[in-house]
Amino acid sequence: MPSATVPYRVEFPCTVDDSAGLAKSNVSAFWTESWWNLTWPTRTRESLIESVTARMPKSLLTERDLRRHQKVIDSESGEIVGYARWILPVSHKGEWLESQTPDVSDEMKKGFNASYLKANWNYRKDMGALDDHIPKWRKKHQRGEFITLDYLGVRPDHHRRGVGSMLVQSGVEVANSLGLDIYLVAMGRNALGMYLKAGFEILDENTQDLSPYGANEAYYTFYLVKRASSA
Repeated sequence: MPSATVPYRVEFPCTVDDSAGLAKSNVSAFWTESWWNLTWPTRTRESLIESVTARMPKSLLTERDLRRHQKVIDSESGEIVGYARWILPVSHKGEWLESQTPDVSDEMKKGFNASYLKANWNYRKDMGALDDHIPKWRKKHQRGEFITLDYLGVRPDHHRRGVGSMLVQSGVEVANSLGLDIYLVAMGRNALGMYLKAGFEILDENTQDLSPYGANEAYYTFYLVKRASSA
């Protein structure tokens, strides 16, 4: 009998040609989260996807030596439904090159920079204060060399199907092979269980009231670490 098609697959690297798909996935991933969508009070999801698409190529090419990008593809539709961005320490910039975004010509970079600057990126500046504690957490807890899980998002119509766990496990395997811990900030509670199941530990947590910003909800943040394991 023919083997069943795997519903999802992790692919890398992410290229500038993935910009539209990544933008759709990333904006959709957090659009229903009040702590995120309150930042964009005058925007629709579609208009924000357009802006993120324009900015994405430059973002993918930023700090190419240290950043690594992965995507999850829905095998049935071929669409990007999950994305993760990891940051290596400078000492390991020659590692994990299969997940490094391919470079482009200077002429293309010039065009991407222009698109980045022209994109509508007006947002509420007052909500930035909600994350003022995060730099203090980093200073308090980070030790030695480590990998940062800088971003992870999964489209809500693909939640609870293992997409996020696939991305996390892929990075954990790399970190273990390099003997590096992983640090991350989890914003909101939705993914916390996934991280704990993957072996992350909570180092710090914080809860803040969102009612001054227009939502009768709380904003939760967690600082987590996954210690390197040789097992």
